[in-house]
Amino acid sequence: MMPEKLIVFTRYPEPGTTKTRLIPVLGKTGAANLHRLMAQRTIACALSLQKSRRLSVEIHRSGGSQQLMQEWLGNDIICQSQLHRLHHCLAQIFSVQF
Repeated sequence: MMPEKLIVFTRYPEPGTTKTRLIPVLGKTGAANLHRLMAQRTIACALSLQKSRRLSVEIHRSGGSQQLMQEWLGNDIICQSQLHRLHHCLAQIFSVQF
């Protein structure tokens, strides 16, 4: 049986590029910090599913570099650049042409 795959799409939490609609209220750094916390919680929930399921978790990112992502999330997480939109990722995973 093939393991399930869970993909989390996120952006590196660089001030001024994340949660931009909240910048007027939280400021650039505050909005980036909120994004960081929300992404970390989502990723932690995804990883916790691996305890009860045969599941592979991947992070697909935009912004930042591989090094910045590893400094933020650690080296144990599969993290790839978000070069493709969702349908391309699904096509790659399921070997289906869209």
